Amino acid sequence: MVGCLAIGVSACSKSVDAPSGAAKIYMTAATNPVFNVPANPKNYLVDKENGKLVVPVYIGRSGLQEQQSFTLEVRADDAAAQQLISGGVLAANAVVAPADVYSMPTSVSAGKDHSAFDVVFDANKLNSYLGKQLVLTIQLSNPSKFELNEDLSKLNVVLDVDPVMLGTKVEVTNQYIKNSGHPFIASVYDGARRGVLADWTTSASVKNYEGGTLGGFDNYGNGGFMSMERYSSPEIPNGKIYQTMTLPAGKYDLDVAFLDFAITEQAYIVVNEGPGLPDADDIAQAIAYTPFTAPSLSFVLTEETEVTLGVVANLLQDQQYFRLDKFRLYHYQNLFN
Repeated sequence: MVGCLAIGVSACSKSVDAPSGAAKIYMTAATNPVFNVPANPKNYLVDKENGKLVVPVYIGRSGLQEQQSFTLEVRADDAAAQQLISGGVLAANAVVAPADVYSMPTSVSAGKDHSAFDVVFDANKLNSYLGKQLVLTIQLSNPSKFELNEDLSKLNVVLDVDPVMLGTKVEVTNQYIKNSGHPFIASVYDGARRGVLADWTTSASVKNYEGGTLGGFDNYGNGGFMSMERYSSPEIPNGKIYQTMTLPAGKYDLDVAFLDFAITEQAYIVVNEGPGLPDADDIAQAIAYTPFTAPSLSFVLTEETEVTLGVVANLLQDQQYFRLDKFRLYHYQNLFN
């Protein structure tokens, strides 16, 4: 007896006089217990214009019967997906794919012209699932002709979100931050050392020199630094220096370099949603923040967002200061950037 396997749109033709065998419908990728996306070679398509990740699912039919069209019903089996997760087969970060993250047809025609359908993931929704694997179990049912191969009628698609949405870390400082440092530029300068930063908003309390007109810029050693200083000068309650911009969705790192600092009170590098920064006592309201002693932070935006970044500090006690040299902003650019 001669047998063959159909991977594409049709069954193979009979070349010898042999029994036709049972015609069974299956998903070609279901021969693997888990269909990981993305994979190498690529098993997906990227629609950058519409922000979609397209995963083709191919249908085959075994047996030697002549080529015939048939229809199938398609659905997501969330219970099976959860069972796969609970069984410990997948990583601990695996979750059932929410229905609003993907789309696929409820029925397909196969057997002659087109033996595939697309599962389409929405990139705008995937940002909410960074650090996760999304599990979508696809179940075929009710063929109009032939019968299902029960062992291959279910496909476990496991989408690893981070490789899709994070991609490569790219510096975007100059694209979004004006006057980012090394050196900083002053819009007002006394010609000796003190000034006010160009392109940054400086709160009144930071301007504690020359009768409240200068502060925030320090040309110490001709270096050009962002600065706050409380050295026999007025207190700086909730001193803020910041800049507002609109960033696209994605993951970001913000790194800050200091020349030096001497801080005994609250002092933070901050990223906040909307215009302005919170007070030091309300710093937990920010998207992300970190003390000067750990001058790097990460944050994730699930959609295009207006954000404000900068520094907040309480310099009430004497003998405190900082001299900040440079801000660097990095964006993890993904398959859609």
